Amino acid sequence: MKTSSYAAVLVAFLSFVSPSFAQRWESRGKEFVLAADGHEIVYRAPGTLTVRRPGGPEVRLSITLWHDAWIHERLDAGKIENGPALDRKGWLRQSGTWVTREGAAPMRYSLALEPTAKGAVLHLETEKTAPLTLTAGLWTTISFDRKAFAGRRLFARPVAHGKVGGNVSGDCEALLVEMDNGRAVAFAGEGFRELRCRVNETTQGFEMNLRPGDFPVGKKAVMSLKIGFDTLPEKFAGDIAPHREPLAIGKVSTTAAAVPRFGKLELSVDLLGTWENPFDPDQIALDATVTTASGRQFTQPGFFMVDDRREVRDGVEAMTPVGEGRWCVRVACVEPGPLRVKLTAKDRSGSVSKDAGEFTVKTSAGKGFLRQSRVDPHYLQFDSGASFLPIGHNLPGYHTAGQTGLDAIRKMASKGENYNRWWMSSSSLGIEWEDRLGWYRQAQAARLDGLLDLGAKLDFYYMLCMDTHQDFREGGWRANPFNRANGGPCEKVSEWFTGEPSRAFYKKRLRYTVARWGYSPQILCWEFGNEFEGWPDTTEETKNAWHREMSDYLAALDPYRHLITTSWWSKTGPEACWRIPRMDIVQTHCYTNNDGNVAEQVRRYCLEQWTNFAKPHLFGEFGIRSHASTADKDPKGWGLHNAFWAALCSGCCGIPMPWWHENYIEPLNLYFHFTAIANFAKGLPFGTARWEQVPVAATEYVNPPASPITRDIVLAPVSKWGKPAVNEFRVQRDGTVNDPSEIRELLHGMGHRDLINPPTFVVEFPRAGKFIITVGRVSRSGLLRVWVDDEQKLNREFPCGEKIGKQWTYQLKWKLWESVYDEDVAVDVPAGKHRIRVDNLGGDWMRITRYTFTGCKVLDRPNLLVAALRAVGGPCIVWMQNQESDWFNHQKSAVSPVPPSRITLDGFADGAYAVEWWETWKGKRVRTEKVTAWGGKLTLLPGELKTDLAAKIRKQ
Repeated sequence: MKTSSYAAVLVAFLSFVSPSFAQRWESRGKEFVLAADGHEIVYRAPGTLTVRRPGGPEVRLSITLWHDAWIHERLDAGKIENGPALDRKGWLRQSGTWVTREGAAPMRYSLALEPTAKGAVLHLETEKTAPLTLTAGLWTTISFDRKAFAGRRLFARPVAHGKVGGNVSGDCEALLVEMDNGRAVAFAGEGFRELRCRVNETTQGFEMNLRPGDFPVGKKAVMSLKIGFDTLPEKFAGDIAPHREPLAIGKVSTTAAAVPRFGKLELSVDLLGTWENPFDPDQIALDATVTTASGRQFTQPGFFMVDDRREVRDGVEAMTPVGEGRWCVRVACVEPGPLRVKLTAKDRSGSVSKDAGEFTVKTSAGKGFLRQSRVDPHYLQFDSGASFLPIGHNLPGYHTAGQTGLDAIRKMASKGENYNRWWMSSSSLGIEWEDRLGWYRQAQAARLDGLLDLGAKLDFYYMLCMDTHQDFREGGWRANPFNRANGGPCEKVSEWFTGEPSRAFYKKRLRYTVARWGYSPQILCWEFGNEFEGWPDTTEETKNAWHREMSDYLAALDPYRHLITTSWWSKTGPEACWRIPRMDIVQTHCYTNNDGNVAEQVRRYCLEQWTNFAKPHLFGEFGIRSHASTADKDPKGWGLHNAFWAALCSGCCGIPMPWWHENYIEPLNLYFHFTAIANFAKGLPFGTARWEQVPVAATEYVNPPASPITRDIVLAPVSKWGKPAVNEFRVQRDGTVNDPSEIRELLHGMGHRDLINPPTFVVEFPRAGKFIITVGRVSRSGLLRVWVDDEQKLNREFPCGEKIGKQWTYQLKWKLWESVYDEDVAVDVPAGKHRIRVDNLGGDWMRITRYTFTGCKVLDRPNLLVAALRAVGGPCIVWMQNQESDWFNHQKSAVSPVPPSRITLDGFADGAYAVEWWETWKGKRVRTEKVTAWGGKLTLLPGELKTDLAAKIRKQ
């Protein structure tokens, strides 16, 4: 049906339309228009809606989804099979197929637009024609021109509001966009729906989830969206009004006159004064001078807060402001005995003080705050002297729908986990994301209050990450309140570090953070930010100087001196940063992004940080992939398992903290890995004894095989940008190689000539075999060449483009195609020693995920990784792994057991020892035996090793 015939169809159907409808669709050329509330709702085939006042700017709407590796699809990019046309009820209908990109199976859809008395309802039914993995359900995208809507208000009812350009997001019942003078168009899904904000140079957009989750082939997914009109409130609940009163401290209310040691003393203060922004200490400030029983004095900043009431409705958590705000002081009671508090308030008129009285701090079993261990600087310890080993995984974003943040923490704690890493980001618990810089979001602050209260009940702790690079680049920076385009002080991101106004605003946020949450022992540490390489256009030296300044300021501000850390995405991070005196915890972020044994890589990073720094070391993030799926590659969690045990027995002060909660750990119920490691670690003196690395003197077969066992040598390239410093790699018979970190994943071509330094491998083949290169993603084009002893053996092109490879993506930013091959390319190699050279003369880089040399690994010794630690005067722990027992080989069911072996450890006093053998998959002790150390050496006989095994060794 052609568009020109729509008017005839409309006339034919109007006689069937019920007269009860006040509005009807009207055909105007290529548009269908519905008049409502002085506005127009406009439908344009093949699938977009707009809302406008006649002659005014538009709000646009489309239907979208993501599938597989976050491939974006729009319904209006699909194919119409029927319609659009009016039916007998006056509904506008259209059907067809959508999902067209990267070879994906199309989906059928049926779209209907129902006119209502107040607007319209969009109904959509869609079903798959073949298997297709939806990443995050079905969405609508709502967008408009920022300039045309400048100064107008937004309301994610009832959870967030602000002006155009600001970050307004959260789970809400409707999004309201002001059209004119308080009148707004409202978009409402079925119940509460997730709303995400996106801002670019010219446009502000919102993504609203209309149907969460995936659905199977053969089932229709149904969703609806109401489009109507409403009036924005003149004053939103929780809005803070200016005050104009003489400065005075009135009534002081307390939670209790007696508080247990390490408990919270909370004072509510009736404070009068003059201010426009009560969060700005330059306008109004409240401080408490605290005197403990020993005579120690410290200053605890006070803060202004708006209370929020938490309700869960239809599985969605909503925070509702209560009252107009109050002043508060929270004090951690760190010493038993009498405690005195004196309050001082300042505004522009001067200062006043008031004695809040004397309180009693009772003795308690509280453990206090976490510190660097007084016994071993590589570990953590509570004020009480108790040990602490962090076991947890990343849930950085606070969920308000489905499994809420509080629900998730309860489940984690029930499985043996004891800490999480929260992001104070724009989309999570970040407070400085109002449309005015220096104002703090109170709903997010109230959620963090609740998390700390829950943590105190569950003995659960948090790494509190106060920023993340996503908020300072691309769309995040465009919505950032520090951006000058949004009224902030920074023309570019580098000024966030160097500009005096931005540093002053940041210090005020630190003050509020310490004032509101510094009382809590549940805060394991403050983390300045997530992965500082991601802050663009700023040198590492500038970032390190900022860290020195801010760590000194934070340490002086925080009367309880919580530990401080930060993070970088370049694995172990810059040494200069970790050598800053106030930087208490060293971090590693490790996404292996290769198919190698994660245990070897994790152990290498642990030993590097152990050797370089006498500080606790944590993996703030860990995964086998950073930008690709994990559940399909390692559904049983072998990568988690191996990383946990390798780190524990290599000197990390906690287990590597995995990523991918929502689409990996939670849906596949992989919590048992945390339970297993917690079972083994229980009672071990981490933080209360000094630990040392235990040398492995020898590993050997109990009964050597008649002929040497051979295996493939697999080299897993490192994901790191830049030119390799080394280009010749001597591959040894045992599979080791010089400078493994310089075998880079990206084999650069002509697009980055300055980064070209292709590898040459010197390797001996015991018998004729193959050299195999596994090619992953290719950018622009690749031309892979291989020489064996200067004789060219391969010259193969890898073109890129639409429908080339297994997946393909057009990178608009660089105006090029990328294609994913995931293909092995093999070259025959005769027996003997050879030099194998590889290069790429294509248009840009090729991602090489594995280099394989078949049959070149000669196992003169058992193919084992052994990691061992010993507490001086205490137990020794050992983990031994069949090195083939990694996630990649388990995926292929290609793990051969290691024959019975003899493992000899060095540095043991002669005498009898008890060895507890532990099964590691479930974390259970399986048997105990006695062994004797002679000549400083202790020998273990683990038997045939299919996967891995752990042991605890104690002197008798």
